[in-house]
Amino acid sequence: MDRRAFLASGAAVALGATTAGCLGGTEGDYDVAMTSDAYVPHSTATVPDDAPNWVPRDVPTVEVVAGDTVVWENTGARNHTVTAATYDHGRVEGLLGISGDAAHSHDPHLPAGAGFFSSGSFDGEVAAARSFIDEVNGGGVVPPGERYEHAFEAPGWYHYYCIPHLPAGMMGNVHVLDA
Repeated sequence: MDRRAFLASGAAVALGATTAGCLGGTEGDYDVAMTSDAYVPHSTATVPDDAPNWVPRDVPTVEVVAGDTVVWENTGARNHTVTAATYDHGRVEGLLGISGDAAHSHDPHLPAGAGFFSSGSFDGEVAAARSFIDEVNGGGVVPPGERYEHAFEAPGWYHYYCIPHLPAGMMGNVHVLDA
């Protein structure tokens, strides 16, 4: 199925899932809401001046302690992903057709000892993006009303984004402090 057909079918699924999501669940028992094209954490931390240069300062940032689990819930009506940005991020932007002023100048990476994370449990950022591009419901889609969670064990900075909404600036940071 081509990308346009996927997006059209996703809209119909999203409408039904949004209705179902409104019927159950406890509002607010997640850390980050995924809305139309933004991540909205319950509380946002400030990125300090001494953070690595690749950490965007102007995006929602959640601060947790090593060992904590962050829960993202899709509270909107569109499909979203949660995908860690890594050294392969420039390559992924190329796959998504992002270039020029729309490309991000940072060179993100994961902290030492941290594994890649993504909704869909892919081995890496390129695999997650290729799956989203090539497969129906690929790339770790989190449908409306559904959740994704990840336990952060290694202290440091993490940058993440939504594959289909990266051009719209849907990205965030997680700062993991020592326990």
